[in-house]
Amino acid sequence: MKFIFINEVKKNMRKKIYRFKRITFQRLLILFIIILPFLLFTVSCEVFSSGAERENGQVEEDVKESPDNESMDVEKQDVNITLWDYLDPKGRLALMESTGNFMNRNSHIKINVKHFRSQEELEDQFEAASLAGAGPELILLNFDGVQKLVPQNVVKEITSEIIRAADYSLFLDGLVEISQYNGVKYIIPFRSFDFLVLLYNKEFVEEPPESFEEMIEYCNEVNNFNQGIYGFLLNNNAADWIIPFIGGYEDWIVDYSSNSLTLSSQATIRAMEFLDNLYNQEKILPSNIEYSEIKGLFKSGNVHMIIDNINMVEEYREAGLDIGVAKIPRALQSYKNPTPLISGTGFIININCYGNELKAVNEFIKYMLTEEVQIEWTSSTDTFPVLKNIDENSLIKNNDIILNAFQQAKLCRGKPYEKLIMVIRNAIRDNAKSVISGDMLPEDAALKIQEDALRLRSGDAGVEEIEGVEETGEIKETEEAE
Repeated sequence: MKFIFINEVKKNMRKKIYRFKRITFQRLLILFIIILPFLLFTVSCEVFSSGAERENGQVEEDVKESPDNESMDVEKQDVNITLWDYLDPKGRLALMESTGNFMNRNSHIKINVKHFRSQEELEDQFEAASLAGAGPELILLNFDGVQKLVPQNVVKEITSEIIRAADYSLFLDGLVEISQYNGVKYIIPFRSFDFLVLLYNKEFVEEPPESFEEMIEYCNEVNNFNQGIYGFLLNNNAADWIIPFIGGYEDWIVDYSSNSLTLSSQATIRAMEFLDNLYNQEKILPSNIEYSEIKGLFKSGNVHMIIDNINMVEEYREAGLDIGVAKIPRALQSYKNPTPLISGTGFIININCYGNELKAVNEFIKYMLTEEVQIEWTSSTDTFPVLKNIDENSLIKNNDIILNAFQQAKLCRGKPYEKLIMVIRNAIRDNAKSVISGDMLPEDAALKIQEDALRLRSGDAGVEEIEGVEETGEIKETEEAE
């Protein structure tokens, strides 16, 4: 009985298991039918997605490997560029340091530098090489180079698309004015120099005057012509010392867009009246003192304030003076400070420069216009920055000489190219002397200045060359000048 019972139990269990399996299989079949569409959709998405990734991956790989791709970064391959300059010894040392630092940071770019003794030699060789389809990618020279090289069609027009660092709104206004030729810019400002400031002896002057009304008052207090003591002296033998006052009366000597003369203006008349007032009305200035004598009197302490080139500061310091620097005071009855001439150096790009070489040039110029480099050159050369807002840097703020000189540089106007400024200098100097001596009225002098300048420019009269600076103080560019 026990065996039969067991057999019956087994038989019943097999039947139940069979029924269970049949039911389970049916349920699984139904479940599979239900989820089959979802499985197919998921698999198709995975296949499509992986295919797309493989396709995109291949495209990206093709972009990276294509040697003709326009967006290839210059750092992916080595680039050699050549730079020509004609800097003075201090400038050459600073350039060597800057190019070395740049190459250390950009190991794929090599800069070859060649130095010339004069700008004329550099310009002649560059012009010949560029016309032949060769020459350096970049040259660093005085702004006069624009007038010489642009007409020969050997330099590249400067646009923000070509040089990203060429934002002219950041540069000193006076240098921007002379960066162009026929309204098109061809040079990127790099350094500024050669401008006039007010120098004062801190032993006698605590705060420099802000206007010539204050200057006249000071001179009336301290002047003693018999003892050779003067509150202020002006170098009236050099036109560069007179030209700023035309700007102080809100006009100027030339139209930069056309290089046409604009000397016959109300501002020129007022500048001549200003001289007449100082020498003949107020009589605070002697009219017969040469530039070299003014320098000597200032060094000896007999003159308390003078207008002179910023580069003369070191010479006066060596003479033992405690020098202060300030903007030239506002002219009589004027709300504007005088605007001295300013010069500078800048970068010009060869018209034959393209591709990766042009990209490398762009990176180098961008580096040279950083505050870091601009301040380094200020401390190691006799030049000043070109970035208008660099005086916000603490290293500039903490140096009174540089800070105050730079305030004047911001107001300066660009010095016209050499042949044109020589014409203007001669016309102003000769007629200003006639006003100071009382032989000519200011309004007649202004008209005569324009006439003489036009006549000199046309070649009807020779232009007197200024040799050196000792007699008049006017700066004649030399082969070693920056």
